[in-house]
Amino acid sequence: MNQEQLTVAYDQFFLEPVKERIKIFNEISAENRALLFKSQAERWLSANRSRLAHEQIAVVEELIQSISPEWYKKERNLDQIEPKAEGLIKKLESILSRKDVIELATERAKYIPAVENEDN
Repeated sequence: MNQEQLTVAYDQFFLEPVKERIKIFNEISAENRALLFKSQAERWLSANRSRLAHEQIAVVEELIQSISPEWYKKERNLDQIEPKAEGLIKKLESILSRKDVIELATERAKYIPAVENEDN
């Protein structure tokens, strides 16, 4: 890949078919990957907050605060996932359905449009 990495916005990424997302994901920086998945988690939480229990909201908020480019670096050792990240993932899997986890934090998630602030 060339030295200049592509930067992809949330809408551009999540509106692509899954196969194309995977290709794009492999071409973007760890910082861009983290930003995409942080945006997905924030939008997912916003869209689902009303049906979630307090404990579920707290864990998703903790995940959002913890998402880091370090999680997405290609050179990282997959056997040494950051313990906090691994703990959060296990927590999420224990309190959310498999479908929710997929929609919250994977490249297979559905696009979630931004919600306009309703201050009326």
